[in-house]
Amino acid sequence: MDAAIYKALSGMMVQVHRLDVTAQDLSNANTGGYKGQRLAFSEVLANRLPADDRPGGWVAIGAQRTNFGPGILQGTGNPFHLAIEGDGYFVIQTANGERYTRNGSFTMKSDGTLITPEGNAILGEAGPLRLRGQNIEVGIDGKVRSDNNEIGKLRIARFIDNAKVSKVGVNRFSSDAENVTAAEDARMYQGFLEQSNVSPIECMMVMVSVQRQFESYQRAIKLMDSVTEKMIGDSAR
Repeated sequence: MDAAIYKALSGMMVQVHRLDVTAQDLSNANTGGYKGQRLAFSEVLANRLPADDRPGGWVAIGAQRTNFGPGILQGTGNPFHLAIEGDGYFVIQTANGERYTRNGSFTMKSDGTLITPEGNAILGEAGPLRLRGQNIEVGIDGKVRSDNNEIGKLRIARFIDNAKVSKVGVNRFSSDAENVTAAEDARMYQGFLEQSNVSPIECMMVMVSVQRQFESYQRAIKLMDSVTEKMIGDSAR
């Protein structure tokens, strides 16, 4: 009976974690370039019990993975807003090394450097991309032109294996250099931003499901607890 209660408790803990992840996704439904999270569940066997007495495994989180699917591209008309179609990421120069993002909400520093809202430089193929001139145009191939003169090309990278990618903050990623390569087929769109790939409706449905499952586990624990009390009472007579 104790093993069954522990199994129900493990299920409740999983639902709490599932709720936390879903709440985080929902809170970032309007964050540009945000990628939702997915949980993989596993069963942990109660190895301390004899094989014939095991009521089944305990529920646990096997892994938390990122959904790297694309978000919808939304037009803004801002020339410093860029979006990527296809497999690819903007490369950002940070104090902790290169980071990668799908959030193309950029601006220009006083010296012409293209930067993120946090002030990190956007890298081109020759280093930090510096803009000059009046009319900035970004081609579908990532080449940057000003007053019809080419001034550089955005460096767009992709990951060879998404399983080796770590999420950093809200909408940035990191990976070892050997897992990063050039995104040859990515297409660039100026005046657009990629939205989050999270569906608020799906998040709300998950939250309802979590609540119902949590309540089911609660009822099961109360039932098993009452059965245990009755067994103890009967044995004491």
